[in-house]
Formats: sequence, structure tokens, C-alpha cells
Amino acid sequence: MSKIKKIVLSAMLLALLIVLSRFLSVKTPLLVISFSFIPIMLSAMLLRTKI
Repeated sequence: MSKIKKIVLSAMLLALLIVLSRFLSVKTPLLVISFSFIPIMLSAMLLRTKI
């Protein structure tokens, strides 16, 4: 994957993280349930570097 594609993909995943954590979360009196781990997990799988 080229460098530009990685930058664009990381920007899109960051925007998705913000949307999921701000707008698509369920707030109860005791805890907050959010799906913000999904873009983090996807970026870890897709954008890993080989050392």
C-alpha cells in the first residue's frame, strides 16, 4: 500500500472514530457504551508496519 493511501485511510478511520464516539454511543447512568474501538482495531490491522 502506498504512503498516500495509508494517510487517506488513517484520516478516514480517524473521522469514523470521532463519529462513533460522539454520536453513536449509548449513555446510561453507570456507563457509556461506544463502538469507537472498531476504527482503532481496523487501523491496527490494516496499517501495521513490518519491521
